[in-house]
Amino acid sequence: MDDQSITDRYTLADLERWGEITRDVDPPIRLGVFGDPVAHSLSPQMQNAALRAFEINMQYARFHIRANELRSALRFIRELDFVGINLTVPHKIAGLPQIDVADESASRCGAVNTLRLHENKLIGANTDAEGFSRAVRSEFSIDLRDLRVMILGAGGGTGHAIAWQCALENCERLVLVNRTPAKTSAACRAIAVVSLPNRA
Repeated sequence: MDDQSITDRYTLADLERWGEITRDVDPPIRLGVFGDPVAHSLSPQMQNAALRAFEINMQYARFHIRANELRSALRFIRELDFVGINLTVPHKIAGLPQIDVADESASRCGAVNTLRLHENKLIGANTDAEGFSRAVRSEFSIDLRDLRVMILGAGGGTGHAIAWQCALENCERLVLVNRTPAKTSAACRAIAVVSLPNRA
């Protein structure tokens, strides 16, 4: 598969003229990540390597989408020939009410990072929580229930997801730290609902 070079990052204005902007891009861009900022994301390098390895005829790109542009950007990917989108900062929490269906992982932790399109519906999931748990188990050969965990930056989507997973797996102790006390309090209330049945 001979990739034609794609732009470092696209914008909402590019999505509005997608057919014209990507006319000569081959394979087509049908996957991507929405974020603000997004230039630092290594997802395109990883995902495009995997797409090439499995001979899947599409590309993955970065999209610089501001918070007030998310609704419009999600509308465009419904209309265009996209397969799915990842959401990163600051869209993981804001994206949840804007999708059609959320799986259990996204609903419970209140954040979504993976969207796929099926019959013109956006279906959301959150892979942060399970990914964190698997990484700890794989790297350290220990389960979350045997750990004391402190999360710095617990107010965002990833922090919510990891805190939820720690509570779900009954970690020994969970400490949430965030620069905005109101966000920390909200996260604590949400986690208490998840964790109380497991603490009985």
